[in-house]
Amino acid sequence: MVGPGTAALTLWAYYNQDYQHGLTLPPLTQNTLSYPTSAPAPTLHEPEDFDGTRAKFSKFMTKLALVFSSNPTRYAMDAAKISHAASYLSDSTADWFEPHLNKATGAIRFPTYEDFVRALKNAYDDPDAQATAERKLHNLRQGNKDCSAYHAEFCTYATTLNYDDVTKISFFSNRANQDLKIALSYQASLPETFDEFIQLCIKLDNRVKLLHCQTHRPAHTGPAPTTRPAPAPVPAPGTASGTAPGLMDLSQADRTPRKRGPLLPELRRYRQENYLCMYCVGSGHWASICPLSSKPKRVNAAQTAPPPPPPQEQPAKSEKPLYQLAKN
Repeated sequence: MVGPGTAALTLWAYYNQDYQHGLTLPPLTQNTLSYPTSAPAPTLHEPEDFDGTRAKFSKFMTKLALVFSSNPTRYAMDAAKISHAASYLSDSTADWFEPHLNKATGAIRFPTYEDFVRALKNAYDDPDAQATAERKLHNLRQGNKDCSAYHAEFCTYATTLNYDDVTKISFFSNRANQDLKIALSYQASLPETFDEFIQLCIKLDNRVKLLHCQTHRPAHTGPAPTTRPAPAPVPAPGTASGTAPGLMDLSQADRTPRKRGPLLPELRRYRQENYLCMYCVGSGHWASICPLSSKPKRVNAAQTAPPPPPPQEQPAKSEKPLYQLAKN
């Protein structure tokens, strides 16, 4: 049996041993507890002033919800939310909010933010939003827009209507352009969920547009060849223009109706001898009734008759030889 004194000595020995062992260890560094500090609120674009346009009401409320959720500490109270939202009301909406504010005390007569939103919605939101969204969805067409842009506009109206995936796939495919419809017709099976169907449509639409770009690309991409102007025609030489000696070429004569100078004596003599018109060098009429002349014409019976043909030279009769005369 171990007495009380022996037990006390034994415990003291164990304590002393642990103490000596602790002295041989390196000193412990004191860890300071780090408490998370509040991070600054993210910087968001403030909503635009709301002037009461029905089409802008939904976007205005969405931006307000983003601002309030980004800094819940600042906008924890409903009064802070109402004051911040009312600061963006303009034109007719500012006039609507004015009776709900006590200008003397600054108190707002809406108990909660939900009451404020409900009153503003009843005044300026579309009372039949589903009918409006359904009408816009029926009139929606893809046309020349990308499939991604068409999908974004489609979801704006389809989300309000709460359609299921089968109905949305049917509406989306029926209002797609003809190229996308043809691409979808070549698919062996189509996805059953709307999100997977949209991913397939965007891929097919991108491939179709790439194919159109490759098809309409010009074959020759180098610089265009320079075209040289054709040389001016050189008039044939003739005595009518006085460029070369030889017979007179009447085909080069100018027959346009314009004022002309007096004829040269040799030209006048040539036309007279060959019964040609003194104005246009044509045959079969005189200068007084020339169709190309701009002067008024006085026609008589003598002028209407065509000029006589040029005299034909008769072959000279050969005289009989002297020996034949001698026979006679």
